[in-house]
Amino acid sequence: MTVRIDEHQEKRLNVDHIHSRVELRKFMLTTYAIEDCNTKNRYYVETLKNNKRIYIERPTMLNKGCDFVVYVEDLILWKNGNDRPPKHDDVLDDLHQKKANLTDEQFKKLISAITTIYNVEEYDIAEQYIETLPSVGWDYEVLLKLLRWLFIEQDITYWSGEGRNMLYSAILKI
Repeated sequence: MTVRIDEHQEKRLNVDHIHSRVELRKFMLTTYAIEDCNTKNRYYVETLKNNKRIYIERPTMLNKGCDFVVYVEDLILWKNGNDRPPKHDDVLDDLHQKKANLTDEQFKKLISAITTIYNVEEYDIAEQYIETLPSVGWDYEVLLKLLRWLFIEQDITYWSGEGRNMLYSAILKI
C-alpha cells in the first residue's frame, strides 16, 4: 500500500447520494465543520473495482481553509513510493492518449461519461458510456471517479467563480 503513514485521521466519506453542486458543497462544508480542530484528515471517498482507493486529505499544504488534495492509490507515485496527487495535466495527458487511440465515436462516448460526472450524476450512469471502450491509458473507472473529486475540489476552492467548469472546459478542448 502506498498511502503514507502519518498523523492523518482516517475516515470514510460517500457522496453517491448527492446530485447537486450546491448540496455537494453544503455536505463537504458541514463535514469539515464537525471535524476536530487542529487535526489532519484523510477521507477515503471511492473504492475501485481493483480495491484501490481514492482519498482526499485536508487541510492542504498551501491553502489551509476548505481546500483538499485528491489521491489515487498506486496511480502516480513519488520516488519514495508514496502516492502523488494527480494534477489536472496528468488527467489531460491521459485524455490526449485516449483520443489518439480511440475512434471519434468512442471518444465522444468518453466525453459523454465525463459530462455525466460533471453534471453530478451517478457513476453507474457514466459507466454505461464506457463499458465497451477499449483499454487505453488509465482505467476508465479511475479517470471518472478521480474527475468527480477534482470537480468537487474545484467547486469548493472556487465556489464564487467557475468551479468545476475550469477543468471541464480544458477537457472539452481536447
